Amino acid sequence: MHLVVCSRKDDAGMNIRDNLFSLLDFDERKIEDMIYYQGDVLSILEIDEMLIYSDYLDEKLRKHISFDEIIFASRHRSKDGRKIFTVHVSGNIGTADFGGKKFSLAKPAPITMKNYVLALKEKLGRKPEFEFTMEVTHHGPSEIKTPSAFYEIGSSEEEWKDDEAGRIVAESIVEAVQSDRKEWNVAVGIGGTHYAPRQTEIMLGTSFTFGHNFAKYTFQHLTKEFIIKALKVTETDIIIIDEKSTTSPIKAMLSEISDRVTVLGAKKVKRDYSLKLYDSLDST
Repeated sequence: MHLVVCSRKDDAGMNIRDNLFSLLDFDERKIEDMIYYQGDVLSILEIDEMLIYSDYLDEKLRKHISFDEIIFASRHRSKDGRKIFTVHVSGNIGTADFGGKKFSLAKPAPITMKNYVLALKEKLGRKPEFEFTMEVTHHGPSEIKTPSAFYEIGSSEEEWKDDEAGRIVAESIVEAVQSDRKEWNVAVGIGGTHYAPRQTEIMLGTSFTFGHNFAKYTFQHLTKEFIIKALKVTETDIIIIDEKSTTSPIKAMLSEISDRVTVLGAKKVKRDYSLKLYDSLDST
């Protein structure tokens, strides 16, 4: 069972929740100070605290309900005010300024993320002023052992409360959790900016999906041990690098663990693992 978690303090999360209510049927009950909406396709949990501070939430809930994956329905805030749909995994590298712990990573849900992105891609025409983008790993909660990811609407109150945007996210979540497509290639991404343009292209156009992603601005904190930790929690041995932004020291670091990992360049992935090729092979 997939559990959608939203915060009462988050307008986008409440918007997505309301649209899920219009799509599916739920039975409501209280769990301590939280409201639990049990459904057949997925369930919803409404909490008071901001999602980024919900470390150990899965452990807290285990004595009350069963679930296999967490979908954090959330707002995205940015100063540039971009109208975007984003998806990413939570966790921290060098600092923990917004929830979680330093050098700690939540367990990703790369398959649901991929199916969500493909479902969302088909609906972007309904909100042409919006675009989709990946984000790199950032903020809490980092202490989540259940597969999880953040599914966000950005980047201001106007977008968070936009009913059609909430509807698109809700529909895409439902399609993702009901999808039978599971055999995606999974990787950890390294390089690029916060909005991970190469990883975004790969998510939209190839057979790869991502667990954790680390932007260039984290390179000062990136170590071999932490990369191996990210691979382990993502359950993959593949790394995809943004060739242009991955520095020589990071490439040298990756070469030192080349006996344990496969490193692919983003250009090669886009060329050799295109979604069109994957779909054509899958249909034969």
